[in-house]
Amino acid sequence: MIIKEKGIITQLMPEVNGTSKAGNAYTIREFVIEVNDEGYKNNIHFKAMGNTVRDLEDAKAGDPVEVTYKPTSREHNGRWYDEMRLFSVRITRQPQTTKEEDASNDLPF
Repeated sequence: MIIKEKGIITQLMPEVNGTSKAGNAYTIREFVIEVNDEGYKNNIHFKAMGNTVRDLEDAKAGDPVEVTYKPTSREHNGRWYDEMRLFSVRITRQPQTTKEEDASNDLPF
């Protein structure tokens, strides 16, 4: 089940770069969003990898965001681990206008 959710970024961790066991370079950036789930606030943790890290370049805490993800679980050595497999992230903040731009839109008629 793929889920599309809107929320606000509450935490944005720094990028982490590394090299996998296979010798491939990778970049990961973790972040948390707060969503309003039927009147209750809920936090969801994501780990962005690949192209989705670039989508977070200009992001900051407080930005509205829309994420598309799939909850998944996996087993390792008898323990289960949950993950929100992130497919896309889009910052949805509105462009800022200056007072001069707002004034120029005020027509006298």
